Amino acid sequence: MRLVEAAETLFIRRGFDDTSVEEISEMAGYSRGAFYSNFDDKKQVFLAVIDRHRPQVVGALDDIFQRISEPAERIAAAREWFSNKWRIKDFVALQMEFSRRAMKDRSVRKHLTELWREEVGALGASVCRVLEDAYGLSADRPEVIGLVLLAVAHGLGTLAFYTGPEWEHIYTEAATLAFDRLIAAQISQFGESLCI
Repeated sequence: MRLVEAAETLFIRRGFDDTSVEEISEMAGYSRGAFYSNFDDKKQVFLAVIDRHRPQVVGALDDIFQRISEPAERIAAAREWFSNKWRIKDFVALQMEFSRRAMKDRSVRKHLTELWREEVGALGASVCRVLEDAYGLSADRPEVIGLVLLAVAHGLGTLAFYTGPEWEHIYTEAATLAFDRLIAAQISQFGESLCI
C-alpha cells in the first residue's frame, strides 16, 4: 500500500515518465528489490494507483445517502458534494496523467475506460436515485447525467490549476449552477412527458 501511495504522490508531482522506481521505493521506505517483489514494473504500480481510486469513485454518494433518508436533504447533500468535487485537484492531475498514459498504452486505456464507466455510472445512478426519491422521477439516461457531472467537475478542477484561491467560490458556484440546471432539466423533461 505504501508503494502505491508513494507512486501516486510522485506521479501527481512529477508525472509517470519522470518518476523512477528508485524514487517510489525510497519515498515508501522500501528497497528497489521490495518494489520488484510487489510489482513487475512501473506500469503495474501505475495500474494499482488507478485501481486504488475505484472504491472512492463508486461509493462516495452512496455513503452520504446511507446517513440521510429525507429526499430533500439527499438532494441538498448531493448538491453540496458535487459543488465541491472540483476541489480534488490532485486527483484531476492524476487523471490527466492517466489520460496521457492511456494514449500510449492499451492496457492503461482499458483500466481507465473501466474506471470512467464506473464513475459515470455511479454518478448517474446516484442522482437518478435522488430524483426518484424526491420527485418520483425515473430518468431515461443516467449515463448522460453522470457524464455531464463528471465533465463539469473535471473541467472545473483543471481550470482551478490556473487560478488562485480568490476564484474558489466561483468554481463552487459554477458547479452548483450545473447541478441545479441538470436537476431542473430532468424535472422539466419529466413534466413535459406527462403532458404529451
